[in-house]
Parts: sequence; structure tokens; C-alpha cells
Amino acid sequence: MKSKCQICNSEYTRSGMSRHIKNCLGKHFKTSGNGTAKRVFYLHIHATYNQDYFLHILMKENARLEDLDTFLRNIWLECCGHLSAFTYDGYGEDINIKSTISKIFEPGLSLSYMYDFGDTTELTIKNVEIYKGVTEGNKKIQIVSRNADPAVICDECGKKPATVICTECQYEDAGWLCKKCAQNHECDEDMFLPVVNSPRAGACGYTGD
Repeated sequence: MKSKCQICNSEYTRSGMSRHIKNCLGKHFKTSGNGTAKRVFYLHIHATYNQDYFLHILMKENARLEDLDTFLRNIWLECCGHLSAFTYDGYGEDINIKSTISKIFEPGLSLSYMYDFGDTTELTIKNVEIYKGVTEGNKKIQIVSRNADPAVICDECGKKPATVICTECQYEDAGWLCKKCAQNHECDEDMFLPVVNSPRAGACGYTGD
């Protein structure tokens, strides 16, 4: 599946997008600088255990980790108000969420982010580059690219795209079902969650709403 760069509208695969964006941003910020230009951090975020779920974003230097936390909850994670944390090494000491990203990130530095300490969704956040410029609309966070909707094939028929996930069967590495197979599935419909464009698909009560 190809995803779109929201700066130039070009489409690339996951690996191609990572290469493209760094080049595209370099050109963009050479022509977009002005008297109000500040440092802008280019962050690459992906699900730690499934890199097909990714985000490429820009953050203003005075934005805080709590802004990033809110953004991630809204776009990918929030279901039941679970706790979350940023750390340097997965399960180390939490980083103060009030910290500005300019105090935390250096080029090449990666952080771990965890949402929900029961049914945990873990993300890796890497600072790829720092530019001088202005985000679109002077927003704290600007999305540059997001992975396209996943096309996961039904575990039962092996032909059609899955539309729901049986959370009971998921424990046996199965349960991704197309609409037709879901109608005849042995588990109760109360166990179903929708397939959504998020690494939290199938977890807790997450529906993407």
C-alpha cells in the first residue's frame, strides 16, 4: 500500500516515504523560511512491533510532550482514558510530560511511548531532523504523512479484506474476518471490534471513534 506525502502529494511505499520526506522537507524549508521561522522537529513515529503503522509529523520547538500525547491519543489510541508514558528505554523512568520537545530531542534520538499498561500499545518516536521554518497554519503539530488504510486479508477465507477483529480468536493469532465470514463466525458479535487504521486495532475497546 502506498501513502501520500501531504506536502507534495507524491505517493510512496513505507520505506520509500521515509527517504522521500527528508528530501522533500529539505527543499520545502529552503523556500519557506521567513522572519518568524523557528526550529521545527521532524519526528517519525511507528508502532514498535508493526512498522506498517506510521506517522511522519512536524512539531514546533516550544510544543510539549503533553501535546504529542494528546495528538497520539486523538489519532491512534484513545479508548478508555488509560495512562501513558514517554521513556528513553521502554520501561525506564518516565519523562516529564510538561517538557518541551526542544529540551528532549536531539537529532537521531528515539523515545518509547506506551499507552495503557494492561493491553499496551507501544510506539517508537525518532527525531529524524531539525529544520528552521514555520508549520502549516503555525500549528503545534503538522501531519506530513500517515500510513494508508491497512489491507489485512480475512483469516478464514483468505481472499477478502478483513472488516472486523474477533478479540477472542486474536489470542490464537487469528480473528481478522471479512464481512461474510464474520456473519458465520462461531464467537459472539460482542467480541468484534472494527478494523481501523491504528496499531491499537483489536485492543481493549478501541473503535477509532
